[in-house]
Amino acid sequence: MQKIVIAGLDGCLGSAFLGLTDILSLARRAISAANAPVAASSGVNEFCFVTASPSGGPVVAADGVRFETETSFEEIASCDAIIVPSFAPDANGKAPDMSIFASTAAWLRRHHARGAMIGGCGSGVFLLGEAGLLDGRRCTTSWWHHEDLRQRYPRADVARGARIIEDRRVITGAGPLSWIDVGLHMIRSLCGVEAARIAADFTVGEPTPPKNGTRAPTFGAITSSTGVDAFLAEAERVVRQSDANFNSQNLASALSTSERTLHRKLKQACGESPKTFIDRIRVETARMLLETSAKPVKELAAAAGFLDEASFRRAFRRFAGMAPSAYRVWARAKSQDKAQMFSLRKESEIIPEILTKILDTCVNGVTLTDPDLEDSPIVYANKQFQEITGYASNEILGRNCRFLQGKDRDQEGLRRLREALKTRQPVEVTLRNYRKNGDVFQNKLNITPLFDAEGRLIYFLGVQFDVTEQLRAENEIGDLRAKLQSIG
Repeated sequence: MQKIVIAGLDGCLGSAFLGLTDILSLARRAISAANAPVAASSGVNEFCFVTASPSGGPVVAADGVRFETETSFEEIASCDAIIVPSFAPDANGKAPDMSIFASTAAWLRRHHARGAMIGGCGSGVFLLGEAGLLDGRRCTTSWWHHEDLRQRYPRADVARGARIIEDRRVITGAGPLSWIDVGLHMIRSLCGVEAARIAADFTVGEPTPPKNGTRAPTFGAITSSTGVDAFLAEAERVVRQSDANFNSQNLASALSTSERTLHRKLKQACGESPKTFIDRIRVETARMLLETSAKPVKELAAAAGFLDEASFRRAFRRFAGMAPSAYRVWARAKSQDKAQMFSLRKESEIIPEILTKILDTCVNGVTLTDPDLEDSPIVYANKQFQEITGYASNEILGRNCRFLQGKDRDQEGLRRLREALKTRQPVEVTLRNYRKNGDVFQNKLNITPLFDAEGRLIYFLGVQFDVTEQLRAENEIGDLRAKLQSIG
């Protein structure tokens, strides 16, 4: 029996808190009433839910209505999922200050560390940010809160245009009725697809949203945001609904302003020119499509609003820092919560997890790059490689190894490395590399091409040795020998 907790907090939207209790109650009843043999064969699991608050007492919603809860947060020793409802906006139309819920944020963090899924609805996503659960994760929120979420939690990877996203047991939903999507998504994740179908059919009469999926956002409900925030939100809405021929002049016209004023306001709101702003919104759309669709990059470029594939690739690399095909690999690996998983054969076979555990015990860094993908990105990096470089797995996967050299490109070893990769030959070179904190280290890199049984190149295996101290000692010995010879 899976256990879901609805987290009640003062200031939440009563409709979201009460709506969650209603939809989970109705879904539980429908699943329990399902025909037992059919349910068993379909993998349907049942769940229970409980409402909780910090003290276990009533929750006072934003409109002053009180809702009773069944228990306190601290009395919940374990659970499988927690859902945080939306909050009412403050006087400026923004999500409330979440620092007042520091103890609740810590409670969410503890349960996530124990394996629970954590969901946030609309502005409730901000509390997940306060808990540090959005750091390095793809997430979404109601579109009028996007920029505010990005500014408050700069380490969050905020997606525009997404209705619901799951990234490593953290679920975020957008829109005033996001509690429906989050609740049904929780049921599917915990109880199976058939359970979610039964719940959706009975409660809302429509299919549950696709996992990590996106639907067209709903723009019917707009908060009382004013000034710069309202202008930026409206500009984003217009761009998302535009076609490939849309430009900055069209955007100014749609916003009933001059191009000069548009440029000034966008610079004030997000520091971007109109063209950069339009490209960024379109790249965000493309990122969602790459995460949720298997369609070719050319088709996704057109769907995201780009006139041609070449301009799409340039813009995507500028904003995402990697090629579109590499981003798709990186997103897939991150969503699986297994940065060490990679394809052994490009079709379906996956390297056994036990092997990744063995590689993680190596004293040297180990990487695999995929020559079949644009720019040969890293698709596997063991823990030692992360320790040597200081980068986390989500900062490594999908990038070409050259990012470790930064701007230090004038190295003889790099010329030899490029030639060996071009001719598919093994090579060993020593390169000046840079850790995430900027420290330089000498990296002895051994590259070996890996071929399948039919002689096709599938990966380049890289083994990294940090030889900084060794080279320093050799240089000191050489200096000492030279001094002794000069004395003699």
